[in-house]
Amino acid sequence: MSPGLWRVVSIVVSIAVLIVGYHLVLRLIERLVAAVSRRHPDVRSRTLGSLLTNLVRWIVAFVVVVLVLRELGVDVQALVVSAGVLGIVVGLGAQALIRDLITGVFLLFEGLLGVGDEIKVGDQTGTVESIGLRVTRVRMLDGAVRVVPNGLLTDFANYSAGWGRAIVDVGIPRSADPERALAVLRDVAEGWASETRAALDPPVVQGIMRFSGGGDPILRLMVRVDAGRRVDTEIELRRRIRSAFDREQWLVAGAS
Repeated sequence: MSPGLWRVVSIVVSIAVLIVGYHLVLRLIERLVAAVSRRHPDVRSRTLGSLLTNLVRWIVAFVVVVLVLRELGVDVQALVVSAGVLGIVVGLGAQALIRDLITGVFLLFEGLLGVGDEIKVGDQTGTVESIGLRVTRVRMLDGAVRVVPNGLLTDFANYSAGWGRAIVDVGIPRSADPERALAVLRDVAEGWASETRAALDPPVVQGIMRFSGGGDPILRLMVRVDAGRRVDTEIELRRRIRSAFDREQWLVAGAS
């Protein structure tokens, strides 16, 4: 067999072996993803499987290129050394990407976030639409989609975890009797709690919390509810408080 033909046969056999090995690794990845999905249903196993598959694909492609170049007489050692230096340079410049990937893995496995959760990142609040290994997509109140790198999710607030506290601040005119206003707030809160059975604890009327710029007292009502009912509870309590104050022929200075 001539040297040229031998090189062709060697290249074909090497590529065939790599292809078989590639498919075996893919089978192993599928089994691993299935096992993770059974043990941790909340983990985005498809994302993990896609990441591992892409990683293996790039490794196999690199090995194939190296083998073919070696058989063609190219100095593969110099190529590998150059690739190693390039990898170090890329690694130093991709620290943020690596941080995003590591944080994404912890977010997925520890269940700190879930699709549909209402979170606050920085000074913006939105609903989680998807969680990936590198970025998390958050739908803002105005409909805009904010793409947040997972590396920035080291400090965030999750309003959908466990329970939440509905907080309603109500302003009354300076001429109004604070004690009577507090009694009305208490009656409204207790009536709501009795009707809905949504309060996890008895409602709390704290009293005058502060004064507005014009000197009007600001009263506060709080009640602990399931996290998903916090916003709806605040809206309903404000409606009932307004109706109750109207029946008392009071002018509500403001509510927040």
